[in-house]
Amino acid sequence: MGDTLVPPRTDGDSVDSVGPSPPRPPYALARRLVWDDPVLRLHVALRPPDSPTAATSGDDGCTAVGPIEVVPAHPACHGGSLAVTARALKNCPGLLRKIMDSRPGGADTDDLAFVVEYFVRPLVRVFRTALDSYGLVFADPLGPDTAFELRADLAATGRVLVMDSLSVSGAAGLMSRRAATLRAARESDTDLGALTAWSSRSGATAVPSTLHALAEAFSQARPDSRTDPGAAFREVLAAEMRYLRSDTARLLSADASWAAWAHSVPEQQERALARLLARLQDRARECRALPDKPLPVVLIGPLTDVAERALPGLPQLCRDVWHAGGETVFLAEGPGCPAARYASGLARYGVPDPTVLTPRSADGAGPAAAAAALARWDRRAEVVACLAVLDPTARAPVGWEAFAHQFPQATLLVIGDDDHAGSSGDDRIRSGDDDHDAPGDVPMPSLEMQSPATAQVTTPPAPTLPAARSLSSLRLDVLRHNPAIEQHAVRWGGEETRLFVDHLVAAARRNADRTASAARDTLGRRLVGAPSDAERTVRLMHHILQRKQFKHGPSSNYPPELALREMLPFVRRGEPVPVAMVFFPNKFAHSKLKAVGDLPDLAELAMLIRLLELMEAVHQVYSPGLFFFLAADNQHYRAHSPAKLEEGMLTMSRYAGATGLSGEVVEIVAYDELAERHQGPAFVAAHRALRARILAEYRAALRGLDITLGPLRTLREADMRDPRGNFADLFRSLVFSVRTPGTPGAMPATGSWWSEVYADLYNLAEDCAAPEVIAARKEVLTTAWDDTLRYVATWHADAHTGYRSKLVPGGVQVSLRPTPGRIGLNLLGGTALSSAHATGAIDTRGVVSREFAVALRDQCFVPLYSPLLGPGQPFAMVPVTATQARGDGAGARIDPAFLRTTRLRRR
Repeated sequence: MGDTLVPPRTDGDSVDSVGPSPPRPPYALARRLVWDDPVLRLHVALRPPDSPTAATSGDDGCTAVGPIEVVPAHPACHGGSLAVTARALKNCPGLLRKIMDSRPGGADTDDLAFVVEYFVRPLVRVFRTALDSYGLVFADPLGPDTAFELRADLAATGRVLVMDSLSVSGAAGLMSRRAATLRAARESDTDLGALTAWSSRSGATAVPSTLHALAEAFSQARPDSRTDPGAAFREVLAAEMRYLRSDTARLLSADASWAAWAHSVPEQQERALARLLARLQDRARECRALPDKPLPVVLIGPLTDVAERALPGLPQLCRDVWHAGGETVFLAEGPGCPAARYASGLARYGVPDPTVLTPRSADGAGPAAAAAALARWDRRAEVVACLAVLDPTARAPVGWEAFAHQFPQATLLVIGDDDHAGSSGDDRIRSGDDDHDAPGDVPMPSLEMQSPATAQVTTPPAPTLPAARSLSSLRLDVLRHNPAIEQHAVRWGGEETRLFVDHLVAAARRNADRTASAARDTLGRRLVGAPSDAERTVRLMHHILQRKQFKHGPSSNYPPELALREMLPFVRRGEPVPVAMVFFPNKFAHSKLKAVGDLPDLAELAMLIRLLELMEAVHQVYSPGLFFFLAADNQHYRAHSPAKLEEGMLTMSRYAGATGLSGEVVEIVAYDELAERHQGPAFVAAHRALRARILAEYRAALRGLDITLGPLRTLREADMRDPRGNFADLFRSLVFSVRTPGTPGAMPATGSWWSEVYADLYNLAEDCAAPEVIAARKEVLTTAWDDTLRYVATWHADAHTGYRSKLVPGGVQVSLRPTPGRIGLNLLGGTALSSAHATGAIDTRGVVSREFAVALRDQCFVPLYSPLLGPGQPFAMVPVTATQARGDGAGARIDPAFLRTTRLRRR
């Protein structure tokens, strides 16, 4: 590790200068915080006051403390936990060898990766969470004696133990500004004055010291390792200490041990950049709807000393702009700066395939020259934002008036370093068309932001999910996989599963009764003068379909007049109204970033329960009700494993039976089978022939393009050559759900591997990542290219033949996305994220939803297994704060009080 983690103590830093040991803080406050906070709950255990302790000696003479009682109890530690300090691991390398030999996965997992994930990362995350969220320090102020929890078989649990010798130190000024701390103090009847004030010679120095001891312990236990543990631990520190609150970062920056690791981004900067990306997404949607609309562009430049000086956040912003549907264009300094050399410097920043424009005008990179260069590149381009980077050596302010005049609709941003930001009126954000709540003057020291999906800093001590619509809107490089969550898994039996499903179904039936009754009460008087009973019935059905728990998109997409035209013939004949809804029966779980397994889970089960609620409400105003065709698109758009598809269809059928949806009201059927049933084999054959012709057309148009040779340049060229449109947009989406290569044997088989692959997917420079990562990125891109060719050909063939509208002739069409002419249904509410692209979950409020698996793991959600899916795949993910140890070492259970709150979202 060396002195880069913990500098040598000076005389002023000696232990004697620290003074008397602070009083032990109130246990009630620490227990409350550990119990409520997901990170602390997963990674911390407290030893209650005056609990008995025993000492156990190992065969190698090393001593571990235990078994001891800890709170909260670990689900796999029946009879107590063992405690081992970093100092003991350093002094007894044989003990660490035994712990590594007892690790989950055994020899199939990497030794250093195991130590990082079960010792180093938990310790740093605990330190960061306690300090940043609560203004507290859970650490030993006097040396490397942080304790870690072991099971009786010496398997590590991934938890830090707060023992008698440790204190919970307070950081002066932070506690009183943390609402969660004040609330927990009130609830636990704790006097915050009893906590000690922050000192650079107390708690903060313990973590680097502990890491130093762990690095030495690993080097002694695995002397033949070719990986430097100190370097690996420094990477963890750098990653885990990013995006702190500003006051936390200032506090740590004053301490020599932490100054190099403390990092923060101004909240106003986060909001401003998030607003910019949202504006780009709006413009991109307009371009998709109206191809003649101008291409949204972010203009950056010029960057001085582009080959030598990096701008923090620039590569990520370029990726975010691309995924938002825009283009980032760089403006060189003037005619004397070749575009190739400028692009080479940007590539060293980590910006792949940059578009660089060289001004021809003598005024260099002024606004007029920028506009002229942009027009030569693409006359359709619209500058949505113009970013000017302030040279640290510049003394003259940037001329805002000229830029505002040249690009009146653009958001104007000036980025400078800390010495310049805020020093003059020009180092600010200005916007030509900002909303009324625009931040006004905001310093912009960099282009960094934590995540477009979660730009605002969250304060509640609860798992916070981003509600993102796509993986591209998440910062995959900062989301962490916690392998220890499997030790906290909940495993239900058949009876527990039945009670849970019955609870949701009973609530759905009650809601259906209320919805139908409210529809009759609301429309009854208004429909007295309706021409016929059939028309009154259709209007009641339409009213139910527009209720907030069912409807998705604007009501104008499916007006009452359209409902009358489609439903009235069936109602007059007294027949069930046929409804067709397309879905996918499996999960896109290839990378484990979207879903934890291939089969339908709680998200699909909840979707069927909401469907039951809808059908029962309609049944009460029209007894024949609705008949739903759940059309699984299976092989229609892309090739999939037939065996997996069949297994998914069978699972959906079991779910339908469990929820009470019999074959009399719903049919789960393959998409193409339904089309052939109603339109005949010739129709399906003609569609496939048309798809083949369109596919040949695309292959001819895109011949010679190689997605692995400059991916972004290739996609720009593909967009210009696109004979029918939509290829590049589909590629952006499909690239996150393709069948991907296996994980290398040297890498842990976790979501963290694929996070690394996807975090900078379009960057294929050899020096930007390990060779196996670059190889995986190339395979992902190649597979996505092939999938997009078939998908776009099928999509255009569908549009030409009206394929979807002919699945059920005369039936009502349901769309999971808002579309004029179709009923928009979002059966789980919230963000319109397809269940096939996500994992079923119960959030901290008890609401059944779905979310990306990588976000669930990062927020300390743990697996819930059920006989409905068996032991091979979690049925759902639940917050660790909603679980508790069973007490017999048989694992965890969900808190019964929490379980009673589970419900489907109402909007």
